[in-house]
Amino acid sequence: MVEASKNLVNVFVDCDWGRKNTDLSKKYGVNGYPTVIFTDSKGKVIEPLGDRSPEAVLAQIQKNSKSAPASTFDSWDKAVGAARKSNKPVLYLFVGKNKDSAAMEEALFDESLDKAREGFVFVKSTITRENADATRFSVAATEPPILLVLDPNAEKPEAAPLKRIVGKKSAKELLKELQSIAKPKGV
Repeated sequence: MVEASKNLVNVFVDCDWGRKNTDLSKKYGVNGYPTVIFTDSKGKVIEPLGDRSPEAVLAQIQKNSKSAPASTFDSWDKAVGAARKSNKPVLYLFVGKNKDSAAMEEALFDESLDKAREGFVFVKSTITRENADATRFSVAATEPPILLVLDPNAEKPEAAPLKRIVGKKSAKELLKELQSIAKPKGV
């Protein structure tokens, strides 16, 4: 089951028998505990958990994980294999702990970019002195957010990113930027 659910994110909500998170209980029609519901990344219900036998749970997890988006990676080393395997460039978002970084991430996951994002493997990490990827890709803590588009098959992707987008952008601006990227040879 662990392998089958690798593309799913578990969210545990403490409802304390109607004394906490009542808004979520009402939204999802929770009448008893525990309740398991499969949703998409925006919280839209796909289906509730049906039969709770181990075999049925595994089948439902497998079915729902196939439609789940690929995981968000937290490092180049973790993402590069998936990018090569899926034959997609890497979209690497470096963020800081500031409002512009939060706004950029929100814009990047706007509905209007859903189709454009499908063409990339996504990586996100926070810029710190200890972040080896920030050092490798010459990303400084003074300039977040930074979005790099990288060729996973390049010998030295840090030497020639396909695109470097610095600073907060709107969803409309990001869509235009992502659509303008020419796919590298071999990807």
